[in-house]
Amino acid sequence: MSGAGQSTPTRIRSVTRAVRLLMLVAELAPEDRVVARLARELGTTVPTTYHLLNTLLDAKLLSRDPAKRYRLGVAVDILVASHAREAVAPPELVAPLRLISETTGEAAYLSAWRGGETVILATRLGTHTVQVAGLRPGYSGAANARASGKVLLAFAEAAERDLYLELHPLESPTARAIATADEFQAELGRVTERGYALEIEEFAAGVACMAVPVLRDGRLVASYTISAPVERLRRRQAGYLACLREAADAAVAGWSTHPNDGE
Repeated sequence: MSGAGQSTPTRIRSVTRAVRLLMLVAELAPEDRVVARLARELGTTVPTTYHLLNTLLDAKLLSRDPAKRYRLGVAVDILVASHAREAVAPPELVAPLRLISETTGEAAYLSAWRGGETVILATRLGTHTVQVAGLRPGYSGAANARASGKVLLAFAEAAERDLYLELHPLESPTARAIATADEFQAELGRVTERGYALEIEEFAAGVACMAVPVLRDGRLVASYTISAPVERLRRRQAGYLACLREAADAAVAGWSTHPNDGE
């Protein structure tokens, strides 16, 4: 019991294992997606792993190549397409967003890839915030001039980034926005190297933003951003960066925490 009159929701161990197995196939390199490695990573026997794999194969969530390596199946495409249509903030990412705004007093944003676009999923206003017009949930424009857009592009898979840049000409909301492809590629390299992005009056005059990626096992999940008047962000940059990184770590920790498996 978790409290008076409350009980812990039941979990089905086999379903939990199947989900973990599906995530392993998504995360491991193709050459490692063989049953022996999957069983070792999952902490189960090879026969049990085969039972789980066969179930996922039947559901078309996995497929198997001639070398007996597993990969995501066609049913995953349906899940991905549905997810891409939903510009909804995952609850486990919203609590750290509140941490940012409450700790810094600034406007905070959660953004992620959705349907090939860099989309703002949620916003949180602080106590002494300057809100930028137009930056609301669902907004996806001017990724090259937004700190969150830079982070999402810099840490995206190369194919996804290249396709986005091919389809989206660089925008110049202000005269300070990066206007050439070579300059922007160099900027993305800097973002990757230092682990965060800055933009100073590139999207709106008088406003600066800082963003960090949320990475789970090296894979990009989302980004958190702080928006503030230029001089205030410059004065408090180190503290704001620490807060953003704390929020990103909290998001990953919350995602990775699994309740005890039920039967």
